[in-house]
Amino acid sequence: MWVEIVLLFVLVLVYAVLRDRRPRNCPPGPVEIPFFGRLPILDEESGERLRKIYGDIVSHRTGSIRKVYLFDYETAKEAMAKVEFSNRPDFFSAFSVDDQKVGGLLSSNGAHWQHDRRFVLRNLRNLGMGKSYLEEAINIEAKALVEDLKKYGGEAINYPDSFRTVALNIIWQMVASTRYDLRSDEVKAIYSITKDFQKNFSPLTFLPMFIPALNHLPKSVKNLIFMEDQLERCIEEIEKVVNGAVDKHLEDYDPDNPRDLIDEYIKDMKENEGDDNSLFRRGALNQIVNDLFFAGSDTVNHMLKWVAYLLARYPEYATRMQQQIDAVVSGDRMVSLDDKPSLPLVEAFTVEALRYSSMVVYNVERTATRDTNFKGYFIPKGTTVQAANYSIHHDPRYWDDPHKFYPERFLDDSATKYTAPKQGFFAFGSGRRQCVGELLARMELFLFTAAIVQHFDVRPPHGVDITTTAIVNLAGARVPADKKLAYRPRD
Repeated sequence: MWVEIVLLFVLVLVYAVLRDRRPRNCPPGPVEIPFFGRLPILDEESGERLRKIYGDIVSHRTGSIRKVYLFDYETAKEAMAKVEFSNRPDFFSAFSVDDQKVGGLLSSNGAHWQHDRRFVLRNLRNLGMGKSYLEEAINIEAKALVEDLKKYGGEAINYPDSFRTVALNIIWQMVASTRYDLRSDEVKAIYSITKDFQKNFSPLTFLPMFIPALNHLPKSVKNLIFMEDQLERCIEEIEKVVNGAVDKHLEDYDPDNPRDLIDEYIKDMKENEGDDNSLFRRGALNQIVNDLFFAGSDTVNHMLKWVAYLLARYPEYATRMQQQIDAVVSGDRMVSLDDKPSLPLVEAFTVEALRYSSMVVYNVERTATRDTNFKGYFIPKGTTVQAANYSIHHDPRYWDDPHKFYPERFLDDSATKYTAPKQGFFAFGSGRRQCVGELLARMELFLFTAAIVQHFDVRPPHGVDITTTAIVNLAGARVPADKKLAYRPRD
């Protein structure tokens, strides 16, 4: 009897292991531990090791989630354009503030994604994205940033919260007609919880999403190992901000005078009341606001950290940009977008900062909506597909000396004209879900960089070597570790 039981157990185990293994003709990848796979990959070094061993298309599994990493630009570009790879993975819904978990820009799929994306693109354009009057709003924030940095009197400081607040104010004025003072207590409260989460983040944090059985562990264990309590607090704080903004707009909504994106959505929502097929819902609005609030501020914030670090690390470029700006801009006038053709090095510097930093190490995940054959490999339905931005941006097939910070790669031979990258550039993604805020982000990065360069010499404290500054991973974002820098007003 015991022999039969043991034999049955062994047969079930063997069957489970066989079902658990990598599907036939799936892309190559590292050996997988049965039922577990491998730890999640979040950093660029791990991805580069996989690429060197297995090539440009690599399969990697954690728990129940199989990923296919795309390390080559042309491969990633082709994949991101495919309808079969246009959806987001199901686990994205864990972070949704939509009560139905289906709306918004980042995590939604299908008809809801198309509906919400079209609404946001149309209204951001109507509210100024890509238009000259938005430039005035950006320059108001640029001036506020300059004044904030002057208050430190040239004292060396860590990267200031104002880097995030100026970016937040741009998108938040378009979305909710709100502008924060750069040093307000409200801003500090919003940032404190996300800072704590990013500081303590580890690859283990999201492990229960990959291995659902871990959700059955005691709450105290999950809090200790996976920081579940901090993640929940972070989501709760986000919901407070979002709900507060939407509630306020519902209270004082005037259909004849829509002020911003939230008002425009409420208008459409009220006009479609009673239509059971309408996709205008409060929950979807909450998620749209959430996506724009945090994506629109965090990314620019991290890039301004890179700008400050690179200005201090390569002061020769700062000097050359100052010379260009001084020759074009007179008096106290801020740099404008009209000046861009005359400031090719400033634009080249910002684009090289995007490439060199690869701040988003891996592009936002897609998932296969059906079994798909791609580049000779079988990609099963439900497989997550992800482009490796860092590897693409440091690929010698597309970039000469890719690990060197070299803005001249985006200038013509005479160094008098900016030349846009034709291939190998993936900072804003590609294909069907390319970043909706790319145009706005480029405007902000150019004008904020120009404002800092125009008014300050950014330097490390005397005797401090910043060439050894560590690059850290903050929940998937690659940024320079906090290092005190001095923003010394120019004479």
